[in-house]
Amino acid sequence: MRQFSLLTLLVLFVSCQVSKNTKQNSKELKEPLFTVNNTKVYPDEFIYAYKKSAKNKGEREPIEEYLDLYINFKLKVEDAKKAGIDTLPSYQNELAGYLKDVKKPYLVTEKVNEALLEETYNRLQQEINASHILVRLDENPSPEDTLKAYQKIKEIRQKYLAGQSFSKLAEEYSEDPSAKQNQGNLGWFTAFQMVYPFESAAFNTPKDSISDIVRTRFGYHLIKVNDKRETSGRIKISHILLRFPPNGTTADSLAVKKRIYEIHGELMEGEPWFAAATKYSEDLNTKDNGGSLPWFGIGSLPKKMEDAAFKLSQPDQISSPVKTPFGWHIIKLEEKRGIGSMENMRESLVRRIQRDQRSALKVSEIIEKLKKENNFQKNEGVYVQLRSQESYEEANIPENLKPQTIFTINGEVHTVQEFLDSQKRIRNFETAVKAFEEKAILDYEDEHLADKYPEYRLLASEYRDGLLLFEIMSRKVWDKISTDTVGMKSYYTANKNDYYSAPKIEADVFLLADTSNVTSLKETVYDSLYALTKALNFETLNKKELSYLKGYTTPVYAKLTIPNGEDEKTLTNIVEQLKDFSKYIIPLEPSYSDKKEVYLQLFCPASDILSEEYESILQVENGMFEVANLLGNEASVKAGESILKEDENQFQLINVYQFFDAKPLSYKDAKSELINDYQEYLEREWIKQLKAENSVVVNQAVLKKVKNQIEE
Repeated sequence: MRQFSLLTLLVLFVSCQVSKNTKQNSKELKEPLFTVNNTKVYPDEFIYAYKKSAKNKGEREPIEEYLDLYINFKLKVEDAKKAGIDTLPSYQNELAGYLKDVKKPYLVTEKVNEALLEETYNRLQQEINASHILVRLDENPSPEDTLKAYQKIKEIRQKYLAGQSFSKLAEEYSEDPSAKQNQGNLGWFTAFQMVYPFESAAFNTPKDSISDIVRTRFGYHLIKVNDKRETSGRIKISHILLRFPPNGTTADSLAVKKRIYEIHGELMEGEPWFAAATKYSEDLNTKDNGGSLPWFGIGSLPKKMEDAAFKLSQPDQISSPVKTPFGWHIIKLEEKRGIGSMENMRESLVRRIQRDQRSALKVSEIIEKLKKENNFQKNEGVYVQLRSQESYEEANIPENLKPQTIFTINGEVHTVQEFLDSQKRIRNFETAVKAFEEKAILDYEDEHLADKYPEYRLLASEYRDGLLLFEIMSRKVWDKISTDTVGMKSYYTANKNDYYSAPKIEADVFLLADTSNVTSLKETVYDSLYALTKALNFETLNKKELSYLKGYTTPVYAKLTIPNGEDEKTLTNIVEQLKDFSKYIIPLEPSYSDKKEVYLQLFCPASDILSEEYESILQVENGMFEVANLLGNEASVKAGESILKEDENQFQLINVYQFFDAKPLSYKDAKSELINDYQEYLEREWIKQLKAENSVVVNQAVLKKVKNQIEE
């Protein structure tokens, strides 16, 4: 039976969470700290593990002691390798699964996604009011058209900087058709509502300033940021719509306006909203559900309608009539929401980011950076030859071209044949080769994470060793508990004197807010029962039953028999006398049998029922306790006595009934403790064997340097 999990093992040597910004602060020590046979263990690995162990435990242990533990750890790992565990497919598959998660924080795409997530969430906290000027370009323009458009937008920017009005420049030069009416003003927007390059330029430009020239798939832009504000959040509204008649006259429009104000008056006089919406609204998609619209944010509805909606502050508040290009509206606020927390929004934001242009653009930027970092070199001659191909079916590619180098990454060669093999079908050379380059550079980055990030290398190494340790510990220690019964019984026989029950005490324990009722609560159940039988003097009270139960602090039971000639009224009187006799013994209602017997349940002083009688009782416990745990240094108290202890302005009253001495535990009773002890014994014997069979050499000079570095 396995008593530990992999996570338990890794807590000692591995930190399961790693900061993406972790730096290796240790100076590089190139000589090994120690060797196990031919396996070298370097200082950076030991220091990394030591610091994590100290962080997990909240304290630093002596370095020599930790070194002994770490050597034992490495001896076990060596034993696992000798057993061939590292070659098993099950081990390799499990390790691959762990490493996939471990490497995520270091992978380019993961870093991009996390950075974009944070950037997007922060932008959603803000709204921008901006104007723009657009000079249009096709998505794949000629160099001549590109230069011409760039020169035009540059000249417009210079005119603005020379003092001309942005709105007038937009009206005169912008190729956005709406600029003639709105002078380039786009209203309020937030993240996701503009193409990403435009959004980034707007958020990165200060209020009352203009951006640099911005290129998007629509062309070149100049952006002027008019204002910034905290986000308005999201809103849910209902509306009643009266549409303008198609080809209507001015008189028709006035009639619609008159009618909407009449409906608004009816609502103000108490007309139910739902009834008015279903009766009057001409929005066929919403009228049957009271005019209810989906949740929306800023920039989703006509500006006047949006402004009127966000001005409403209380649910069920109704706006004045609002005119939009669609007609006249009356708006009712249903609910407003702010932006949720990062964690609550994470999943939906990740999905939106992955669908959005921003992810691809950021990855492209990173790819270009990685190409420079890793000396990416194109074979331009091969690119020219490939571009000249009319078909990219493998049969049509010249044989002498296939083995040629298409590019290298830090000298690592990638051939035309690899490129052809990587694509199911190549329709566009530029698109296909870009995808091939991107995959190659990302794969190279993935394969060399350990070279680039020392903390990842150490973490991955510890997972490799941790999995080996888990499996070898199972074979050598944990699984033996269920199979080596003879060995465990022999160990018990040899160490029988170590397995004794702790001395115990039977008691009532009260936790009290004050000591006002201590005297009353010291009365024991024995005294109460004895006084009960003596005072009532009922010959029919079965004293044997009471004597049998004497000394137990669970509810006490009594059995009475109704005398011949007596009726149930006599029994009722008995019960009432019981109730009046003592506050410390509280009878429940009797249950009858066909033998004229009645069974009464009497509660002892430590019953929860007493909490209802005394406000000073905070908690009640009764039963068997270990003497050391309950009495501590007050072990001199005797059976039948009470002790009062004070602890942080609370009081503990202990009514002692009986002591039970420690006694030897049988093999069965000792088993839970024995399992742990036997595992430790097996591990100790195994370590002795490993130290005898393996060579361990510690470099004392390096150890001294390591100690100095840790203590700096």
